Amino acid sequence: MKKNLIALILGCGLASATTVVDPSLASSQQNNVTTPALQQEQAIVPPTAASADALGIMVDVNVGTQGVGLSLGYEFNEYFKMRLRGAYLGYTHEDTWTDVDGEFEFNGSNAGIIFDYHPFGGVFRISAGLNFSELSLDATGTMDNLGQFTGEYEFGGKEYKVTGDKASVKAEYEWNKVQPYIGIGWSSDGEGDRSFYFTCDIGVNFIGSGSMVVSHTGNIKEKQNGTWVDVNNSMLEDTIREEGKDFFEIADDLFVYPVIQFGFGYRF
Repeated sequence: MKKNLIALILGCGLASATTVVDPSLASSQQNNVTTPALQQEQAIVPPTAASADALGIMVDVNVGTQGVGLSLGYEFNEYFKMRLRGAYLGYTHEDTWTDVDGEFEFNGSNAGIIFDYHPFGGVFRISAGLNFSELSLDATGTMDNLGQFTGEYEFGGKEYKVTGDKASVKAEYEWNKVQPYIGIGWSSDGEGDRSFYFTCDIGVNFIGSGSMVVSHTGNIKEKQNGTWVDVNNSMLEDTIREEGKDFFEIADDLFVYPVIQFGFGYRF
C-alpha cells in the first residue's frame, strides 16, 4: 500500500514536468523564424532597367537666328550644365545694280561653349559663354564685257570703263570672331530620367563694330570731270556702299547679334 502511494506521487510529478507541444503551433512559430543569412539574401534587390538614371549627357538639334545647329551638353546636377554647340547659317542674294551684276553673301557659321545655371533647379536657366563665328557680309559687283574688249558702266551713281573681258569690285564686311554670349532659356525637365526634351535660348552675341575691306580685279577707270582715271580701293568703297546701302547701313549700326534658337533633343 505504501509503495503504491509513492509510485502515484512520482508519476504525477513527471506528468507536470512534461511540456505538451502543439504541432500546429510549433509549425507556425517555426515559419516566423528568419535566419540572419535569409535576412541578408532578402535585402539584396537586383536593379532593373526602369530604375536607371540618366547619365547627364544631352544632345539636341536646333534652329533659329544662328542657323541650323547641333548641341552636345552635360548635366553636372540640377543647377549647373554645360553645352558645346555649333550652327551653320548662309544666305545669298543676287541683284542688278544699274549696269552691274550684284551679289550679297552672308555667312554666320559659328561654334561656342555655353554654361547654364538653373537658379531654381527647374526648367528656367541663365546662360553665358563664348561664341566663335565667321560672321561676315560680302558684296560683289561684276562688270562683264560679254566678249567685248571695252565696256562702260554706271555703278553707284558714277561712270566706269572696263578694259578687258571682266572686272569686279568686292567689299568684305566682318565682325569680331570671338563673341561673348549672355542670355536666358528654358529646357523641359526630365527629372533625371532618360527622356526627350524641348529647349529654347534667347540672348545676344556681342559682335563689336564691323569693318569693311574693298578690293577689285581687272582694269577699271572712273570718269572724273570728263577724264578717265585709274581707280583705287578707297574710291570704290563709296561706290559699292551706295549700291548696297540697304545692307551696309544696318551692318554699320549692328554691334550685338540677336540669338533665338529652338531645339528638340534627348537626355541619355
